[in-house]
Parts: sequence; C-alpha cells; structure tokens
Amino acid sequence: FGLKIYFRKSIKINKLFNVHSLSGCPRATSAMKKAKLSGEQMLTIKQRASNGIENDEEIKQLDEEIKELNESNSQMEADMIKLRTQITTMESNLKTIEEENKVIEQQNESLLHELANLSQSLIHSLANIQLPHMEPINEQNFDAYVTTLTDMYTNQDRYQSPENKALLENIKQAVRGIQV
Repeated sequence: FGLKIYFRKSIKINKLFNVHSLSGCPRATSAMKKAKLSGEQMLTIKQRASNGIENDEEIKQLDEEIKELNESNSQMEADMIKLRTQITTMESNLKTIEEENKVIEQQNESLLHELANLSQSLIHSLANIQLPHMEPINEQNFDAYVTTLTDMYTNQDRYQSPENKALLENIKQAVRGIQV
C-alpha cells in the first residue's frame, strides 16, 4: 500500500517536471515565440547599444566634471574653514581690544576725576592771588589763568620786577599744599 503512494507521487512529480522543464515550460515557450525580432528591431537595438557607448563617453565626461566640482568644492570648503578661523581670530582680537578700551576708558574717567579735583584745589589755593590784568581765578577763567601762570614760570626773565618776583613766590607758597 505504501509503495503505491510513492509510485503515484513519483508519477505526479515526473509529469510536473516534464511540463515545467526549461524547454517545455509553457511560459518560456511563449516568451521565446514573442522574442523573434525583425531586422528593423535588431537595427534599433544595435543603435541603442551604440548610443549606450556614446552615453558612456558622456558619463565619463560627466564623471570628470563631477570630480572637478568635488575638488573645487573641497577647495572652497578649505577656504571657508580658513575664513572662519580668521573671523574667529579677528573676533577674539576685537573682544580683547574692546576690553582694553574699557580699561582705558575707566582710567581716563579716573584721570578726569583727579584732574577735576586738582583744578578745584588749585582754584581754592590761588583764590587770593591776583595776576596782573586778570580777575581772580575761577572755573570760567581757569584755562586762561593756568596759561598765564605757565608763561610767567617759563619766561621768568620777563617778570624780573620785584612785584612779579613776590607774586611768583606767593604762587609757589600757595600751590605747595596741593598734593598730586
């Protein structure tokens, strides 16, 4: 009984194999019948194949252009990195300069404050000393007063009269108390 089943299966398998063998496959046979080409169709295929060769040349040319563009892009990227580095350096230098300028501004403000204090001390010390042809020292005539004093001290030979010598001595005494 078991033998009959095996035999039947073997027959079925052989029948299937015969029907679907490569040469006897119904699908392959119909495809081969359809695949018969006319001379015109063969010529078209040959032209397409030769166009493919031309396209290969175009592809090679395009590949070369792509290669050149990639090299150009790489160079531009390297240049951009250099520019970014330079910009970062410049920004860092600018920040340093700005910080230095802030320090200088603070020093200038401090010096201006000190100058204002010295000016007030000088005005206070010289308030009782009258220079020839000038009103007593005040904030309005301070610069002119200092200019006249500077002239008197740098050109002492013109101020040799006893009155001027006494005036210069009084000025020396008055400014001795000012601490710088």
